[in-house]
Amino acid sequence: MKNHSVIFIDNHWSDDYSGKKRYPNSSIGCIVNYFTVPPHVLPKRIALAFTPPILGDSSRRVYVDFVGPCLAILTLAGILHYGHAYKVQSAALNVSPTEVLLYYCASLPLITFFLAKLGRAALGFTEIAALLGYGLYGHILTLAVSQLFDHERSNTVFFVNLLIFGGLSGLRIALVLLASIPRPASRLLICSVATTAHVMFAVFVHFAYMHSTFVYGSGPVVRQRL
Repeated sequence: MKNHSVIFIDNHWSDDYSGKKRYPNSSIGCIVNYFTVPPHVLPKRIALAFTPPILGDSSRRVYVDFVGPCLAILTLAGILHYGHAYKVQSAALNVSPTEVLLYYCASLPLITFFLAKLGRAALGFTEIAALLGYGLYGHILTLAVSQLFDHERSNTVFFVNLLIFGGLSGLRIALVLLASIPRPASRLLICSVATTAHVMFAVFVHFAYMHSTFVYGSGPVVRQRL
């Protein structure tokens, strides 16, 4: 447990379960370690992305790896490209979904880390990046379930899924940050920025790439019947 935090940072994903590191403490070895995760532990870590850190020691662990977040980015990119392919041509954005996703994944961890350091949070950049990366699974389920059961015809279905999946993943992000920041005045700002950006990004990509007729600035396009 680190400093003020009641969150446990788990960096032992590179152990071979005998107490020895698989790779030496070199720069290259450290990077490789972040991508060394046994496949059977990924479902548990993904499930924890929707679990508030108040349900026992397991839920209070922040697992630091980049396998889960990278898998989330690739999956989310595939979903967004699928939705974008079925947009009405006059409603489609010129910016690629992958480009928008990469901007988001690069900027939010940096902004959150900068604000967290101002608040003297016990989380480092890799912990914040992993936390936000696993939070993308909330977006994946929100968009995938909406597309599967409603084909993006109703915004109500999307917002219900956002409340459930996006809400749970956003709540975990907020509570983990809240528990790791010792300065009370900084908690509201940092948690608000991170969780608001997390939820609003899902809303943005829904209308920009998944909603087949929505055009920013002019609303849905009315399809003419032939």
